[in-house]
Amino acid sequence: MPDDSTPLRTPVSEGPAAPAALPPSVLLVAMSYWPEPAGSAPMMTDLATAFAAAGTDMTVLTARPNYPGQAIYDGYADGAEDRRTVNGVRIERLLTIPPKGGGMKARLIHEGVLHAGFLAARARGRVARHKAVLSLCPSIFSVAVADRFRAPGGRHIAIVHDIQSGLAGALGMGGGAALKAIQAVERTALNRADGIVVLSEAMADVLRDLGVRRPITVIPPHVDADAVRPLPRPEGQPPTVLYSGAFARKQGLDQVLEMARHLHALRPDARVLLRGQGGLEEELKAQAKAMALPNVEFAPLIPSDRLAEGLAEGDVHLVPQRPEGAAFAMPGKAVTILSAGRPFVCTCLPGSALDRLGTEIDAFLRTPPDAPEAMAQAVADLLNDPSRSAAMGRRGRAWVEGNASRSAVLARYAALLLGDDAA
Repeated sequence: MPDDSTPLRTPVSEGPAAPAALPPSVLLVAMSYWPEPAGSAPMMTDLATAFAAAGTDMTVLTARPNYPGQAIYDGYADGAEDRRTVNGVRIERLLTIPPKGGGMKARLIHEGVLHAGFLAARARGRVARHKAVLSLCPSIFSVAVADRFRAPGGRHIAIVHDIQSGLAGALGMGGGAALKAIQAVERTALNRADGIVVLSEAMADVLRDLGVRRPITVIPPHVDADAVRPLPRPEGQPPTVLYSGAFARKQGLDQVLEMARHLHALRPDARVLLRGQGGLEEELKAQAKAMALPNVEFAPLIPSDRLAEGLAEGDVHLVPQRPEGAAFAMPGKAVTILSAGRPFVCTCLPGSALDRLGTEIDAFLRTPPDAPEAMAQAVADLLNDPSRSAAMGRRGRAWVEGNASRSAVLARYAALLLGDDAA
Protein backbone atom coordinates (compact mmCIF):
# COMPACT_ATOMS: atom_id res chain seq x y z
CA MET A 1 0.00 0.00 0.00
CA PRO A 2 1.42 3.42 -0.87
CA ASP A 3 2.52 5.61 2.00
CA ASP A 4 1.57 9.28 2.16
CA SER A 5 3.76 11.45 4.33
CA THR A 6 1.24 14.32 4.38
CA PRO A 7 0.42 14.87 8.04
CA LEU A 8 -3.05 14.80 9.50
CA ARG A 9 -4.52 18.23 10.01
CA THR A 10 -4.80 17.27 13.67
CA PRO A 11 -1.30 17.69 15.18
CA VAL A 12 0.18 14.47 16.53
CA SER A 13 2.24 15.26 19.60
CA GLU A 14 4.65 12.85 21.23
CA GLY A 15 3.19 13.05 24.74
CA PRO A 16 4.22 10.78 27.61
CA ALA A 17 5.71 7.33 27.15
CA ALA A 18 3.55 4.57 25.67
CA PRO A 19 2.02 1.85 27.86
CA ALA A 20 4.34 -1.03 28.73
CA ALA A 21 2.10 -3.53 26.89
CA LEU A 22 0.51 -2.88 23.51
CA PRO A 23 -1.23 -5.13 20.97
CA PRO A 24 1.14 -5.66 18.02
CA SER A 25 -1.66 -4.81 15.60
CA VAL A 26 -5.14 -3.25 15.93
CA LEU A 27 -8.05 -2.80 13.53
CA LEU A 28 -10.58 0.00 14.08
CA VAL A 29 -13.96 -0.38 12.32
CA ALA A 30 -15.72 2.99 12.31
CA MET A 31 -17.91 5.10 10.04
CA SER A 32 -16.11 8.30 10.99
CA TYR A 33 -12.44 9.22 10.74
CA TRP A 34 -10.11 12.01 9.61
CA PRO A 35 -10.53 14.40 7.82
CA GLU A 36 -14.03 14.70 9.28
CA PRO A 37 -13.76 17.56 11.80
CA ALA A 38 -16.74 16.87 14.07
CA GLY A 39 -18.56 14.08 15.86
CA SER A 40 -16.55 10.99 16.79
CA ALA A 41 -13.94 11.37 14.05
CA PRO A 42 -11.41 13.57 15.90
CA MET A 43 -11.43 11.32 18.95
CA MET A 44 -11.04 8.12 16.92
CA THR A 45 -8.32 9.70 14.79
CA ASP A 46 -6.39 10.65 17.89
CA LEU A 47 -6.74 7.15 19.37
CA ALA A 48 -5.58 5.46 16.16
CA THR A 49 -2.61 7.76 15.67
CA ALA A 50 -1.66 7.31 19.34
CA PHE A 51 -1.53 3.52 18.87
CA ALA A 52 0.53 3.95 15.70
CA ALA A 53 2.94 6.40 17.35
CA ALA A 54 3.44 3.93 20.20
CA GLY A 55 4.46 1.16 17.78
CA THR A 56 1.23 -0.71 17.01
CA ASP A 57 0.50 -1.72 13.41
CA MET A 58 -2.75 0.26 13.07
CA THR A 59 -5.46 -0.11 10.41
CA VAL A 60 -8.73 1.81 10.12
CA LEU A 61 -11.69 0.60 8.06
CA THR A 62 -13.98 3.54 7.42
CA ALA A 63 -16.15 5.47 4.97
CA ARG A 64 -15.26 8.05 2.41
CA PRO A 65 -15.52 11.24 4.49
CA ASN A 66 -18.94 12.89 4.38
CA TYR A 67 -19.84 14.26 7.85
CA PRO A 68 -21.23 16.73 8.82
CA GLY A 69 -21.89 18.15 5.35
CA GLN A 70 -23.81 15.06 4.13
CA ALA A 71 -21.77 14.93 0.93
CA ILE A 72 -18.57 13.07 -0.01
CA TYR A 73 -15.61 15.41 0.40
CA ASP A 74 -13.87 16.80 -2.67
CA GLY A 75 -11.14 14.45 -3.88
CA TYR A 76 -12.64 11.31 -2.33
CA ALA A 77 -15.66 10.47 -4.49
CA ASP A 78 -13.68 8.66 -7.22
CA GLY A 79 -11.95 6.30 -4.79
CA ALA A 80 -8.48 7.67 -5.44
CA GLU A 81 -8.03 8.19 -1.68
CA ASP A 82 -9.49 4.85 -0.62
CA ARG A 83 -6.08 3.46 0.42
CA ARG A 84 -3.61 5.67 2.21
CA THR A 85 -1.19 5.50 5.09
CA VAL A 86 -1.21 8.72 7.09
CA ASN A 87 0.79 9.27 10.28
CA GLY A 88 1.48 5.55 10.48
CA VAL A 89 -2.20 4.53 10.19
CA ARG A 90 -3.36 2.48 7.20
CA ILE A 91 -6.74 3.86 6.14
CA GLU A 92 -9.10 1.70 4.05
CA ARG A 93 -12.15 3.61 2.83
CA LEU A 94 -15.38 2.27 1.36
CA LEU A 95 -18.24 3.73 -0.67
CA THR A 96 -21.24 5.14 1.17
CA ILE A 97 -24.33 7.18 0.35
CA PRO A 98 -24.51 10.17 2.72
CA PRO A 99 -27.85 10.44 4.57
CA LYS A 100 -29.45 13.50 3.01
CA GLY A 101 -32.13 14.86 5.33
CA GLY A 102 -31.10 12.77 8.31
CA GLY A 103 -34.24 10.58 8.46
CA MET A 104 -34.28 6.93 9.47
CA LYS A 105 -34.54 5.59 5.89
CA ALA A 106 -31.62 7.73 4.68
CA ARG A 107 -29.49 6.65 7.63
CA LEU A 108 -30.24 2.96 7.05
CA ILE A 109 -29.25 3.25 3.37
CA HIS A 110 -26.07 5.09 4.35
CA GLU A 111 -25.09 2.55 6.98
CA GLY A 112 -26.29 -0.48 4.99
CA VAL A 113 -24.26 0.32 1.87
CA LEU A 114 -21.15 1.09 3.90
CA HIS A 115 -21.25 -2.02 6.07
CA ALA A 116 -22.00 -4.28 3.13
CA GLY A 117 -18.77 -2.88 1.71
CA PHE A 118 -16.97 -3.66 4.97
CA LEU A 119 -18.08 -7.30 4.74
CA ALA A 120 -17.03 -7.46 1.09
CA ALA A 121 -13.60 -6.13 2.04
CA ARG A 122 -13.23 -8.99 4.53
CA ALA A 123 -14.48 -11.61 2.06
CA ARG A 124 -12.02 -10.46 -0.61
CA GLY A 125 -9.12 -10.33 1.79
CA ARG A 126 -8.63 -6.59 1.46
CA VAL A 127 -8.63 -6.33 5.27
CA ALA A 128 -7.35 -9.28 7.29
CA ARG A 129 -8.61 -10.66 10.57
CA HIS A 130 -6.94 -9.18 13.64
CA LYS A 131 -6.29 -10.36 17.17
CA ALA A 132 -7.31 -6.93 18.48
CA VAL A 133 -10.38 -5.20 17.04
CA LEU A 134 -12.07 -1.95 18.03
CA SER A 135 -15.47 -0.93 16.69
CA LEU A 136 -17.29 2.37 17.03
CA CYS A 137 -20.99 2.93 17.52
CA PRO A 138 -22.80 5.53 16.49
CA SER A 139 -23.49 2.70 14.06
CA ILE A 140 -24.36 -0.56 15.75
CA PHE A 141 -23.71 -2.21 12.38
CA SER A 142 -20.00 -1.39 12.80
CA VAL A 143 -20.07 -3.39 16.03
CA ALA A 144 -21.96 -6.23 14.34
CA VAL A 145 -19.60 -6.60 11.37
CA ALA A 146 -16.44 -6.12 13.45
CA ASP A 147 -16.82 -9.68 14.78
CA ARG A 148 -16.09 -10.90 11.25
CA PHE A 149 -12.66 -9.28 11.50
CA ARG A 150 -11.70 -10.84 14.84
CA ALA A 151 -9.15 -13.64 14.51
CA PRO A 152 -9.63 -16.86 16.53
CA GLY A 153 -8.65 -16.17 20.11
CA GLY A 154 -8.72 -12.42 19.52
CA ARG A 155 -10.60 -9.70 21.36
CA HIS A 156 -13.20 -7.23 20.15
CA ILE A 157 -13.93 -4.07 22.17
CA ALA A 158 -16.97 -2.02 21.14
CA ILE A 159 -16.81 1.73 21.77
CA VAL A 160 -20.28 3.25 22.21
CA HIS A 161 -20.40 7.00 21.66
CA ASP A 162 -24.12 7.08 20.85
CA ILE A 163 -26.84 4.58 21.77
CA GLN A 164 -28.73 4.55 18.51
CA SER A 165 -32.07 3.26 19.73
CA GLY A 166 -32.19 5.90 22.45
CA LEU A 167 -31.28 8.75 20.12
CA ALA A 168 -33.65 7.55 17.40
CA GLY A 169 -36.55 7.33 19.84
CA ALA A 170 -35.76 10.66 21.45
CA LEU A 171 -35.50 12.46 18.12
CA GLY A 172 -38.60 10.85 16.63
CA MET A 173 -36.76 8.87 13.94
CA GLY A 174 -38.79 5.80 13.04
CA GLY A 175 -41.76 4.02 14.58
CA GLY A 176 -42.05 1.60 17.47
CA ALA A 177 -41.31 -1.51 15.42
CA ALA A 178 -38.18 0.05 13.94
CA LEU A 179 -36.92 1.06 17.39
CA LYS A 180 -37.49 -2.43 18.76
CA ALA A 181 -35.53 -3.84 15.82
CA ILE A 182 -32.62 -1.47 16.50
CA GLN A 183 -32.67 -2.42 20.17
CA ALA A 184 -32.54 -6.11 19.26
CA VAL A 185 -29.55 -5.52 16.98
CA GLU A 186 -27.82 -3.47 19.69
CA ARG A 187 -28.39 -6.12 22.34
CA THR A 188 -27.18 -8.96 20.10
CA ALA A 189 -24.15 -7.16 18.66
CA LEU A 190 -22.91 -5.75 21.96
CA ASN A 191 -23.32 -9.07 23.76
CA ARG A 192 -20.99 -10.65 21.18
CA ALA A 193 -18.18 -8.22 21.96
CA ASP A 194 -15.59 -9.10 24.61
CA GLY A 195 -16.01 -5.73 26.27
CA ILE A 196 -17.74 -2.40 25.84
CA VAL A 197 -16.50 1.13 26.41
CA VAL A 198 -18.93 3.97 27.11
CA LEU A 199 -18.32 7.63 27.82
CA SER A 200 -20.27 7.92 31.07
CA GLU A 201 -21.87 5.85 33.81
CA ALA A 202 -25.27 7.10 32.66
CA MET A 203 -24.69 5.44 29.28
CA ALA A 204 -23.65 2.22 31.02
CA ASP A 205 -26.93 2.21 32.94
CA VAL A 206 -28.90 2.56 29.70
CA LEU A 207 -27.08 -0.37 28.09
CA ARG A 208 -27.64 -2.58 31.13
CA ASP A 209 -31.35 -1.74 31.02
CA LEU A 210 -31.30 -2.70 27.33
CA GLY A 211 -30.10 -6.20 28.25
CA VAL A 212 -26.36 -5.87 27.58
CA ARG A 213 -24.49 -8.29 29.83
CA ARG A 214 -20.90 -7.93 28.66
CA PRO A 215 -18.36 -6.05 30.84
CA ILE A 216 -18.76 -2.28 30.50
CA THR A 217 -15.90 0.15 31.13
CA VAL A 218 -16.37 3.92 31.43
CA ILE A 219 -13.64 5.87 29.62
CA PRO A 220 -14.49 9.56 29.20
CA PRO A 221 -14.01 11.36 25.89
CA HIS A 222 -10.33 12.04 25.41
CA VAL A 223 -8.27 14.71 23.72
CA ASP A 224 -4.68 15.34 22.71
CA ALA A 225 -4.00 17.71 25.59
CA ASP A 226 -0.66 18.75 24.06
CA ALA A 227 -2.29 19.93 20.84
CA VAL A 228 -5.45 21.38 22.41
CA ARG A 229 -4.07 23.67 25.10
CA PRO A 230 -5.01 27.02 26.65
CA LEU A 231 -4.09 30.01 24.49
CA PRO A 232 -4.69 33.74 25.01
CA ARG A 233 -7.85 35.19 23.51
CA PRO A 234 -7.29 37.23 20.33
CA GLU A 235 -6.73 40.90 21.03
CA GLY A 236 -9.35 43.37 19.96
CA GLN A 237 -12.25 40.95 19.52
CA PRO A 238 -15.59 41.57 21.28
CA PRO A 239 -16.73 39.29 24.10
CA THR A 240 -17.41 36.05 22.24
CA VAL A 241 -19.76 33.16 22.93
CA LEU A 242 -18.77 30.22 20.72
CA TYR A 243 -20.52 27.10 19.47
CA SER A 244 -18.33 24.88 17.31
CA GLY A 245 -19.51 21.59 15.84
CA ALA A 246 -22.17 19.93 13.75
CA PHE A 247 -25.41 21.64 12.86
CA ALA A 248 -27.66 18.65 13.56
CA ARG A 249 -30.94 17.87 15.32
CA LYS A 250 -29.51 16.37 18.49
CA GLN A 251 -27.63 19.58 19.31
CA GLY A 252 -30.84 21.55 19.83
CA LEU A 253 -29.40 24.66 18.22
CA ASP A 254 -32.75 26.44 17.98
CA GLN A 255 -32.41 27.18 21.71
CA VAL A 256 -29.05 28.84 21.01
CA LEU A 257 -30.69 31.36 18.70
CA GLU A 258 -33.27 32.15 21.37
CA MET A 259 -30.45 32.44 23.89
CA ALA A 260 -28.73 34.97 21.61
CA ARG A 261 -31.87 37.11 21.59
CA HIS A 262 -31.96 37.22 25.40
CA LEU A 263 -28.19 37.73 25.65
CA HIS A 264 -28.35 40.84 23.47
CA ALA A 265 -30.44 42.52 26.15
CA LEU A 266 -27.98 41.50 28.88
CA ARG A 267 -24.71 42.07 27.02
CA PRO A 268 -25.27 44.02 23.79
CA ASP A 269 -21.50 44.10 23.21
CA ALA A 270 -21.21 40.28 23.00
CA ARG A 271 -21.35 38.25 19.80
CA VAL A 272 -22.55 34.67 19.40
CA LEU A 273 -20.33 32.86 16.90
CA LEU A 274 -21.68 29.62 15.40
CA ARG A 275 -18.92 27.63 13.71
CA GLY A 276 -19.96 24.48 11.90
CA GLN A 277 -21.75 22.76 9.10
CA GLY A 278 -24.39 20.12 8.63
CA GLY A 279 -27.91 19.43 7.49
CA LEU A 280 -29.48 22.27 9.47
CA GLU A 281 -27.09 25.01 8.36
CA GLU A 282 -29.39 26.79 5.93
CA GLU A 283 -32.38 26.39 8.22
CA LEU A 284 -30.48 27.96 11.13
CA LYS A 285 -29.24 30.86 9.00
CA ALA A 286 -32.77 31.52 7.76
CA GLN A 287 -34.11 31.39 11.31
CA ALA A 288 -31.45 33.81 12.56
CA LYS A 289 -32.26 36.18 9.72
CA ALA A 290 -35.97 36.01 10.43
CA MET A 291 -35.30 36.78 14.10
CA ALA A 292 -33.12 39.77 13.08
CA LEU A 293 -30.40 38.80 15.55
CA PRO A 294 -27.66 41.45 15.38
CA ASN A 295 -25.24 39.50 17.59
CA VAL A 296 -25.16 36.18 15.70
CA GLU A 297 -22.43 35.29 13.21
CA PHE A 298 -21.94 32.07 11.22
CA ALA A 299 -18.55 30.71 10.15
CA PRO A 300 -17.15 27.41 8.85
CA LEU A 301 -15.36 24.97 11.12
CA ILE A 302 -11.75 25.93 11.69
CA PRO A 303 -9.04 23.58 10.32
CA SER A 304 -7.97 20.93 12.82
CA ASP A 305 -4.37 22.13 12.93
CA ARG A 306 -5.69 25.46 14.27
CA LEU A 307 -8.16 23.96 16.73
CA ALA A 308 -6.55 25.38 19.88
CA GLU A 309 -6.39 28.80 18.24
CA GLY A 310 -10.05 28.59 17.25
CA LEU A 311 -11.18 27.53 20.71
CA ALA A 312 -9.30 30.47 22.21
CA GLU A 313 -11.74 32.80 20.41
CA GLY A 314 -14.50 31.75 22.78
CA ASP A 315 -14.63 33.52 26.14
CA VAL A 316 -17.56 31.24 26.91
CA HIS A 317 -18.47 28.13 24.91
CA LEU A 318 -21.84 26.46 24.37
CA VAL A 319 -22.68 22.75 24.60
CA PRO A 320 -26.41 22.52 23.83
CA GLN A 321 -28.24 19.20 23.67
CA ARG A 322 -31.76 18.03 23.00
CA PRO A 323 -32.95 16.85 26.42
CA GLU A 324 -34.36 13.55 25.17
CA GLY A 325 -30.93 12.35 24.07
CA ALA A 326 -28.89 13.48 27.07
CA ALA A 327 -28.62 9.98 28.56
CA PHE A 328 -27.65 8.42 25.24
CA ALA A 329 -24.65 10.53 24.27
CA MET A 330 -21.75 12.34 25.92
CA PRO A 331 -20.57 15.27 23.78
CA GLY A 332 -16.85 14.96 23.13
CA LYS A 333 -16.67 18.69 22.46
CA ALA A 334 -17.10 19.26 26.20
CA VAL A 335 -13.73 17.64 26.94
CA THR A 336 -12.05 19.50 24.07
CA ILE A 337 -13.28 22.82 25.49
CA LEU A 338 -12.04 21.87 28.96
CA SER A 339 -8.64 21.01 27.49
CA ALA A 340 -8.50 24.48 25.96
CA GLY A 341 -8.98 25.98 29.43
CA ARG A 342 -12.33 27.62 28.68
CA PRO A 343 -15.62 27.45 30.59
CA PHE A 344 -18.86 26.53 28.86
CA VAL A 345 -22.60 26.59 29.44
CA CYS A 346 -24.43 23.36 28.66
CA THR A 347 -28.01 22.19 28.70
CA CYS A 348 -28.58 18.95 30.59
CA LEU A 349 -30.97 17.10 32.85
CA PRO A 350 -30.31 16.20 36.48
CA GLY A 351 -28.37 12.94 36.70
CA SER A 352 -27.20 13.03 33.07
CA ALA A 353 -23.57 12.50 32.12
CA LEU A 354 -22.81 16.21 31.85
CA ASP A 355 -24.64 16.97 35.09
CA ARG A 356 -22.53 14.40 36.95
CA LEU A 357 -19.32 15.73 35.44
CA GLY A 358 -20.27 19.30 36.32
CA THR A 359 -20.83 18.36 39.93
CA GLU A 360 -17.46 16.60 40.00
CA ILE A 361 -15.22 19.31 38.55
CA ASP A 362 -17.11 22.64 38.74
CA ALA A 363 -15.65 23.82 35.44
CA PHE A 364 -18.84 24.78 33.59
CA LEU A 365 -22.41 25.92 34.20
CA ARG A 366 -25.52 23.82 33.62
CA THR A 367 -28.95 25.07 32.62
CA PRO A 368 -32.20 23.22 31.91
CA PRO A 369 -32.86 22.25 28.29
CA ASP A 370 -35.18 24.52 26.32
CA ALA A 371 -34.62 27.39 28.77
CA PRO A 372 -32.82 29.93 26.56
CA GLU A 373 -33.31 32.80 29.01
CA ALA A 374 -31.54 30.81 31.75
CA MET A 375 -28.78 29.93 29.32
CA ALA A 376 -28.34 33.59 28.40
CA GLN A 377 -28.12 34.57 32.05
CA ALA A 378 -25.49 31.89 32.72
CA VAL A 379 -23.45 33.12 29.74
CA ALA A 380 -23.73 36.72 30.93
CA ASP A 381 -22.67 35.71 34.44
CA LEU A 382 -19.45 34.22 33.08
CA LEU A 383 -18.77 37.13 30.75
CA ASN A 384 -19.29 39.51 33.68
CA ASP A 385 -16.88 37.64 35.95
CA PRO A 386 -13.60 36.93 34.11
CA SER A 387 -11.85 35.72 37.26
CA ARG A 388 -14.52 33.07 37.83
CA SER A 389 -14.32 32.02 34.20
CA ALA A 390 -10.53 31.74 34.40
CA ALA A 391 -10.75 29.61 37.55
CA MET A 392 -13.23 27.29 35.86
CA GLY A 393 -10.89 27.03 32.88
CA ARG A 394 -8.01 26.01 35.12
CA ARG A 395 -10.09 23.36 36.88
CA GLY A 396 -11.27 21.93 33.58
CA ARG A 397 -7.74 21.76 32.18
CA ALA A 398 -6.48 20.02 35.33
CA TRP A 399 -9.24 17.41 35.08
CA VAL A 400 -8.36 16.69 31.45
CA GLU A 401 -4.68 16.22 32.28
CA GLY A 402 -5.53 13.70 34.98
CA ASN A 403 -8.42 11.84 33.36
CA ALA A 404 -8.84 12.42 29.64
CA SER A 405 -5.37 12.81 28.14
CA ARG A 406 -4.16 10.71 25.24
CA SER A 407 -1.65 8.73 27.31
CA ALA A 408 -4.15 7.80 30.03
CA VAL A 409 -6.75 6.62 27.52
CA LEU A 410 -4.25 4.74 25.33
CA ALA A 411 -3.13 2.67 28.31
CA ARG A 412 -6.71 1.73 29.18
CA TYR A 413 -7.64 0.71 25.63
CA ALA A 414 -4.45 -1.32 25.30
CA ALA A 415 -5.24 -3.16 28.51
CA LEU A 416 -8.78 -3.96 27.35
CA LEU A 417 -7.57 -5.31 24.00
CA LEU A 418 -5.02 -7.49 25.80
CA GLY A 419 -7.61 -8.83 28.21
CA ASP A 420 -6.37 -7.02 31.31
CA ASP A 421 -9.35 -6.80 33.68
CA ALA A 422 -7.67 -3.95 35.56
CA ALA A 423 -8.40 -1.55 32.70
